[in-house]
Amino acid sequence: MSPAAPPPADNTSHFNAAEALAAIREQQYTYRRRIEVRSAPLYTAWGLAWLIGYGVCGLSVGGDYALAPGPFLVFMGCLVAAAVFTCVYIARRSRGLRGRSTWVGTLYGLAWAGGMILAFATSSRVGAFLSELGTAQATNMGAILSNALPCLVVGVLFLAGAAIWEETSLAVTGSWVLVTTLAATIVGGHALWAIMALAGGGGLVAAGITTALLGRRQSAPVRD
Repeated sequence: MSPAAPPPADNTSHFNAAEALAAIREQQYTYRRRIEVRSAPLYTAWGLAWLIGYGVCGLSVGGDYALAPGPFLVFMGCLVAAAVFTCVYIARRSRGLRGRSTWVGTLYGLAWAGGMILAFATSSRVGAFLSELGTAQATNMGAILSNALPCLVVGVLFLAGAAIWEETSLAVTGSWVLVTTLAATIVGGHALWAIMALAGGGGLVAAGITTALLGRRQSAPVRD
């Protein structure tokens, strides 16, 4: 009688282990995408708000730097929409977290809400005072102040976000916002609206698109 042939090699465990590892990587990738506070949506939201808001105002401002109520409401509406989106986005991303991550996300969202509310309230009060003076210089100063305060909040909080999540792109973009706002504040006049719309808004939109594309390549799960 010939000896029995050896049983075929069992590769089931090898394939099961590989499939389990791939499933774990996929779940980790999905989890990160759900809870990670990514910078690209923030860049895009504020970039579109500035591009539309400042663009409308720049095309409508008069020779005496006065701005009609319609374009001003569009401008404020764009800023408020971007601020609300930022707070809601951060709150939703932090909803499933526990411990320190929850605390950090909550405080960062409150900083956005409180900073923007204070900036709008302050610029409104000072703008109302300057408008009573009735001069072109006072109107120009009101526009400069109304622009500088919200942009100061945005730039500083982008830098704070860079420190919290150790993301270089947030630091670069926050610095760009502050530099652009500084240039617009120094120049003033009609050029302020063009600088903020093109350099500010356009730069943020470009940063959002670039960061989103790079983020997809870097965070995509590795498949065997």
